[in-house]
Amino acid sequence: MQDSVFDRDSTIELLKFSDDLPSLPDRFIKIQNIVQDPNAGADDLTAVIRSDQATSAMILKIANSAAYNPTHTPIGELSKAIARLGSKETTHIASAMSLMYGLVLPTGMANIRAFWTHAFAVATVAETLAKQIDPAQQQCRHERIFMMGLLHDIGRAALGMRVDFSYFEHETGHLRGDELIAAERERYGLDHAEAGAMLLQLWLFPDDLCEGVANHHKEDAESLLARACFLANEFANAHISNQTPFDQIPETVKQALTEHPVDSARLIL
Repeated sequence: MQDSVFDRDSTIELLKFSDDLPSLPDRFIKIQNIVQDPNAGADDLTAVIRSDQATSAMILKIANSAAYNPTHTPIGELSKAIARLGSKETTHIASAMSLMYGLVLPTGMANIRAFWTHAFAVATVAETLAKQIDPAQQQCRHERIFMMGLLHDIGRAALGMRVDFSYFEHETGHLRGDELIAAERERYGLDHAEAGAMLLQLWLFPDDLCEGVANHHKEDAESLLARACFLANEFANAHISNQTPFDQIPETVKQALTEHPVDSARLIL
């Protein structure tokens, strides 16, 4: 049986078919609302996380890992785990987990874990590099760069959910970098970067995130978000396996950046 090939117009029509638009997970939206609410606190974050067993368990597991527990003092309470990690790190982990379990990708769980593990790694690397070039930069800017990394491949999810249910099973879905971009353009008439920007626009995301996703495969992109993501994606592909357990990503990223330092000055045009 010959593989289906989609022309650009039909791909765009499927991506923009609003009557069947995939929605962001409710838990992801609640977490982002807490982040943006100046009156919200740790108790609000705890309440949202507590409602999901998998996320609660992951928060506890990471809080008890070597990266955050050098004294080997175990804790079993979610509130204490959040206090140990800090609200920012907790939010990052919970956001990634909510997307992993809330967006239903048409593929096996192994592929889903690999997809979101890579996204979490890229987000963590991108934020770290941004802090290196400007540690005094407003925290919200660093968090924006983290979100950029977390969502940079959302166009692959869009192609798999809306255009081609065999995307993640097909050879194209297992390529990386320029090979992936070229294969997607040949098969669908556009690549996942453009598809991702379209989806974020339909979800009413800010323009800078849409632009960043659209250009995250361009090293010399005008957008800092896109350049940070390009470097982080390049680094993660080279040094961080998609099979790394999710809870080990923070420590793995830290160790990889120590062993393979990145010239973060490349972010500055």
